[in-house]
Amino acid sequence: MVKRVVAGELDVAICVTEGLVAGIGNNRESGLKLFGTYVDSPLPWAVSVKADSELCTVDDLAFGATFGISRPGSGSEVMARYASSQYEWTGPPKFAVLGDVHGLIRGVQDERADAFLWERTTMQRHYTQGAVRYLGTVRPPWPAFSYAALSPFIGAHGARLRRLQQWAGAAAARFMGEIGEQQRAAFVCQALGYAAEDVAAWAAYVQFSGDGAVDTARIGKAVAALERAGVVAGLATADVVMTPGA
Repeated sequence: MVKRVVAGELDVAICVTEGLVAGIGNNRESGLKLFGTYVDSPLPWAVSVKADSELCTVDDLAFGATFGISRPGSGSEVMARYASSQYEWTGPPKFAVLGDVHGLIRGVQDERADAFLWERTTMQRHYTQGAVRYLGTVRPPWPAFSYAALSPFIGAHGARLRRLQQWAGAAAARFMGEIGEQQRAAFVCQALGYAAEDVAAWAAYVQFSGDGAVDTARIGKAVAALERAGVVAGLATADVVMTPGA
């Protein structure tokens, strides 16, 4: 998503926040900015390993494990670097590019990678099937998903972007509240193939932003954490956030 916004292929994207912050830090001249919050709750990143892996806890990856990632600079890479820094692992992580979640699963099964990180609810069906095993969760303290656009576009379309955030917030509020638990579960189960109990678990922790407002203190935590992890360098919160004007 970040690359497509930078390339001018998209005007607006909703991105995993840590991936967006990393993208801003690594594309300083592009004008890429974070201008709003879509999902306010943190994203729980599940750590998955081979079903018969000898690894028992997340800290067992401290030896310098090889992490499967979908692509360079993706959330799966950024969060592996964050985990290594946050838990003060002694061995720096290594990476193997394996593609989507199915490629990541195959990668740990045939031992091209020791582990990978992916969203917790998405992984549950694969745990139930025994394809891989759940090792633990890495949960950062910042919002899960944020809006991204280039600064000239934000400057030229501030009022439209604010309306977009309001409409998205209203639609999310209706989906999470007004339509009812059974109708919501039926839709997600049919559209995404989740089990009803997994939808209920997801709905219990996810919280959409009502107005799209940015909590700069929480984004600042993301910037600081990714700086410590070596993902970005010399990046300030003011370099990341741009508020749509009138």
